[in-house]
Amino acid sequence: MKLMHYISYRLVAFTAVIVAFWSVFFYFEMMNEINDEVDDSLENYAETIIMRSLVDGEVPLNPIGSTNQFFQRPVTVEYAQTHEHIKYADRDVFILEKNEYEPARVLTYIYQNDQGQYFELEVSTPHIDKDDLRLTIFYGILSLFIALLLSIIVVNLFSLYRTMQPLNRLLEWVRHFQIGKINQPLDNPTQIQEFAQLNTAIEECMRYGQELFEQQKTFIGNASHEMQTPIAATMNRLETLLDDDTLTEEQMSGLLKAIHSLENMSQLNRSLLMLCKIDNGQFNDLQSINFMTLSEEIVSELQPFYENLNISLEVRNINPFVAKMDVTLARMMLSNLIKNAFTHNHVGGTITIMSDTRQFSIINDGKSQPLDSTRIFELFYRDNQNVSEYNGKHSSTGIGLALVRAICLQSGLKITYHFEEGRHSFSIS
Repeated sequence: MKLMHYISYRLVAFTAVIVAFWSVFFYFEMMNEINDEVDDSLENYAETIIMRSLVDGEVPLNPIGSTNQFFQRPVTVEYAQTHEHIKYADRDVFILEKNEYEPARVLTYIYQNDQGQYFELEVSTPHIDKDDLRLTIFYGILSLFIALLLSIIVVNLFSLYRTMQPLNRLLEWVRHFQIGKINQPLDNPTQIQEFAQLNTAIEECMRYGQELFEQQKTFIGNASHEMQTPIAATMNRLETLLDDDTLTEEQMSGLLKAIHSLENMSQLNRSLLMLCKIDNGQFNDLQSINFMTLSEEIVSELQPFYENLNISLEVRNINPFVAKMDVTLARMMLSNLIKNAFTHNHVGGTITIMSDTRQFSIINDGKSQPLDSTRIFELFYRDNQNVSEYNGKHSSTGIGLALVRAICLQSGLKITYHFEEGRHSFSIS
């Protein structure tokens, strides 16, 4: 959720609570005010009738054409002593003029004349229908509430949009910033102090990251040159020593082991340097790659090296799987997976390559035990129990699958492993 939407929702929620409280308060205040006005009128009316009754001894008639009414009757002393002398109430009364019941405000008055006789006077005046009033207030407040909320939402979104423009420009700049490339300087003027500080902090972080990248790239190039050269020179010297006829068999065996170790070291160095380059995003020559076509090329190159294993190849090209990525990375990724399929297979085994529009899979026979799917893509992880005993390739740098995963992440792809019916499957989607 965007920040300005989150702030708007919270403001609307708080406003809704405040308006609801105000609506209830407004209703009760208005009803109290109406009742006060009506009660004052009823008091004056009742006092006039009582005064006429006490002075003249006669109760005046109801005024003709008026909906105000009164009724008076004598009551006992016990009744007077057990009832309130002044009481207000809301109830329906029968209006003689209209010959129907209507809601009214009623004042009941108990008083005593000079002879000690108690009377109960009931005066009433038509009152507003409070149920209708409630509905009127409800719909009025609901309309006001909706209009108010819509106004608040529009004003808040407009205000927040204008206020958040420096943040949006900063985020857009960060989104398009690429380490290792020439980037436009940040142009984000603002009078808001917090945004200005954020601009400065982000710029410094990006500049520091760019400097680290350049230093790392320089280090990688220098390390590659400095390490590969002495390794190659040492291997050449050892190979020259092998031509010495005076060497014993034991010495020659030791030299071969040393050469083999240097070859592994050289391969490990190249793999680590390649992994660093991939993580740094140094491969950006994007092309549409047909995985099946490229895999067939790689298989034709590798198959002569594994002819002694009599491994058969099965191709199921349902639909081409095409991804946009760097062709060097694509070849490297598929080469690692196909080499694994050959290396960890067994004599007379089968490799199946499947392709459709959603997924590309390489499936091979091998050990009957599954690999540890939670760790096989970790750097330097080796599953020694699953090293093939048929092909003699026991050495492994433990980088191949980590390299494959890094390439997939760089290219926006996903690689998964699963074991089914005694076969190992690596799928790219």
